[in-house]
Amino acid sequence: MSLETQSLEFGDFFLDRKEKVLLRNGERLSINPKTYQLLVTLIKNHGHLVEKDQLMRALWADSFVEDANLAFTVSLLRKTLGDDTQNPRYIETVPRRGYRFIAEVRETADGNGSAKNSATPVERKAASSPKIKRFFLTVAALLLLSVFVSGLWYSRNRNTDDEAPILLAGFSSEKLSTDGNVGSAVISPDGTKVIYASGFKVRQSIWLRQLESSNNVQIIPPSENFYFGMEVSPDGQTLYFARVQQNPEDGQQADIYRIPMLGGVPTKIVSQAQGSISLSDDGGKISFIRCPYLDDDYCSLWIADSDGKNEKQILSRSRPFRIGTVKFSPDGKTIAFAFGQSRNWANEFSLAEVDIESGVEREITTEKFFNIKRLAWLPNQRGMLLAARKHPDNNFRIWQVSTVTGAIAALTHDSDDYAALSLSRNGGVLVATKNRADFRLNVYQADSPASPPRVLTEATTAGFAANGKIIFSSAMTGNHEVWSINPDGSEQRQLTTDPAMDLYGATSLDNKFVFFDSNRSGESQVWRMDADGSNQFQITHKVGGFPHSVSPDGNWLYYMSAKDRKLMRVPTNGGEEELVLDKPSDNFAFSVLDKRRFQFALSPDASQVAIAESRNSRTVMTIVSLSDKRTIKTFNLPNEKSDIVQSAWSPDGKSLFYVSPDDNHENYVIWQQPLDGKTPIQIAHLGPDELRGVKSFAISPDGKSFAVIQGSWKHDAVLLRGLR
Repeated sequence: MSLETQSLEFGDFFLDRKEKVLLRNGERLSINPKTYQLLVTLIKNHGHLVEKDQLMRALWADSFVEDANLAFTVSLLRKTLGDDTQNPRYIETVPRRGYRFIAEVRETADGNGSAKNSATPVERKAASSPKIKRFFLTVAALLLLSVFVSGLWYSRNRNTDDEAPILLAGFSSEKLSTDGNVGSAVISPDGTKVIYASGFKVRQSIWLRQLESSNNVQIIPPSENFYFGMEVSPDGQTLYFARVQQNPEDGQQADIYRIPMLGGVPTKIVSQAQGSISLSDDGGKISFIRCPYLDDDYCSLWIADSDGKNEKQILSRSRPFRIGTVKFSPDGKTIAFAFGQSRNWANEFSLAEVDIESGVEREITTEKFFNIKRLAWLPNQRGMLLAARKHPDNNFRIWQVSTVTGAIAALTHDSDDYAALSLSRNGGVLVATKNRADFRLNVYQADSPASPPRVLTEATTAGFAANGKIIFSSAMTGNHEVWSINPDGSEQRQLTTDPAMDLYGATSLDNKFVFFDSNRSGESQVWRMDADGSNQFQITHKVGGFPHSVSPDGNWLYYMSAKDRKLMRVPTNGGEEELVLDKPSDNFAFSVLDKRRFQFALSPDASQVAIAESRNSRTVMTIVSLSDKRTIKTFNLPNEKSDIVQSAWSPDGKSLFYVSPDDNHENYVIWQQPLDGKTPIQIAHLGPDELRGVKSFAISPDGKSFAVIQGSWKHDAVLLRGLR
């Protein structure tokens, strides 16, 4: 039968196909377009199995989505119908195949709206008298109008529907900034104001933007501070934020402050915290994270009164698992938190919630992510929004997670990376920050270090091959791949094309092989390929990591292990991994493309290693013999407050080169440290410190040039009023 204008009944439900309305016992239900389309598709085939592929084509004909989107939409429909997956009345799941609508479906009107024999006695009686018929039709119309108006008012004013308004509207994005300097942003509970940190690479300030008038007011003037998470109190009168000095002391973490929304003097309420903070819906409690980076307490979740008093630890995680972000539930009884580790590029970040009173934890979803940056509860507490990344995808997207079923679905499918998320109280508008990389491969000449560098291309990691070519990794095609290029910019060539993330690491001295890091097996492992990109195969299987250099005889590849940052080696043809030095290369939190990725610098003869270490609140360079693990020498940096961001051994083995900020932390400088103990020499100024933006540093085989990856991350704020 044709259902285009049919009215249908099943159970307690009435489906008006012409008006696209679903009622239960006369009450109109809220149902979004995709869920409605799914219901109609199942009803069209009631009693018959509808395969998953058929449903995916019906609902997302012009889009590429995952099976999780379908599972999530089915779960929404089940909630609307009040159906039970264990004892279904309406939707039966056929494992690994699809779904079947099992309820009896009754036709109540034909395409022209004429009554059927199944009409009730009241309807037949009404039809016998034109006056009575008109009376009942008038009453019915008034009732329907009343239901519609009441439903419209209710949805606009109280938002207790199964979904937030932002999930019912088509995708809508409005740029709030374009200069790349907005590091953090939050929306007021009433959705009328956005508070943001401006000046990401310089002195930062806090601003308030009125969305209706686009008027901007400065709350906190520029200062030498870096702002992390921000939260607005439920009454909209107070701003809470975490900040730290832009050039912090070793081990220093953020402090949490609060300030009246219209400005004033910030009051510190919590010390030694991370950036993610959250306020309870009544404004009485604040949750935050502390990370001592100890073996048994790497990161922990805390709560306190909103004035910082009565601190209490709720839970902790051991090394290397960190807690990335936290969020109070709308009812204030639980806190959702994301935890895991991203060091080996695997999907090992989880989403859970903890009961504040009992301390009992519950896994919200069994799905894992590479990283989860921010959380936002939907108003009804039956779902959440995440800014998260899931391999092999290379973008941080906005995801929806059902806190009832655990089903997940990606809501954004563009090429942008979403970071901070903040949702208004009624779920109608969302502010987010977008991140984009802006890093370049620059070549400096050692004999004229003051001359401007030659800018070759976009890149993230780079090194020299023995023949002088530069091998680098870049995401210029939308995915991190390994490339080669001549120092003059000619003969650029792509070497890998896998959907996974590939980063360059080392090249054999005979120029035959390139070793790189890839997560195409599900986690970080070392791979080898011929110099032209052919014959790619995995050479580590247990302890993967980041290739560093090849031994002079060509038999061993030295690399840094992914999880614990220890020096390892593996035969260049593949085989058993061996621990070389049981000493981590850093004692800091780590991100995948972190500046400390190459803190190990191996000597050309592979007999010694230089390690940047933190000692007594300053960074030193230590030379260790690999044969007996003995410390040979220790060098202090010229500025005791400086840090080493990249290091490399000279080709002749007589010096160490490293990159470090200058005294004012305004520029990066290349230093040469002779191993005979003389004072380090400034070789070149690399330009402004762009968000700690030196990602990679390498010396050519002849020692005459340096390859440096420089740049920054751009951060902008956007306003979203729809996600579908």
